[in-house]
Amino acid sequence: MMFLADATLNDSLQSIVTKLSELMDSFWIYIVMALAAVVIVWGAYVGIKIAIAHKNEEKINARDMVKNLIIGIVIIFVVAMGAPLLIEGLSSWVGIGAN
Repeated sequence: MMFLADATLNDSLQSIVTKLSELMDSFWIYIVMALAAVVIVWGAYVGIKIAIAHKNEEKINARDMVKNLIIGIVIIFVVAMGAPLLIEGLSSWVGIGAN
C-alpha cells in the first residue's frame, strides 16, 4: 500500500515539475522583456524626478527612489536566476533529471 502512495506522489510531482518547466520555457522571454520594460520606464521616471528636483527635500526623495530602483533590480535578477534553478532542483529531487 505504501509503494502505491509513493508512486502516486512521485507521478504527481513529476507532472507538476514538467508543467512548470514547460511554462517557464514558453513564457521566459516575455517575462524578461516585461521586467526590462518596467525597469526602463521606472528608471526614466526616477531620472526625470532627479532632473527636475530643485528643493533639497525633493533631491533626497529622488535619491531614495534610485536606491529603491537598484534594490528592485537586484531582487528581480535574483528571482529570475533562482526560478529556473529551483525548478531544476525540484526535478532532480523528484528523479526526472535535468533536461
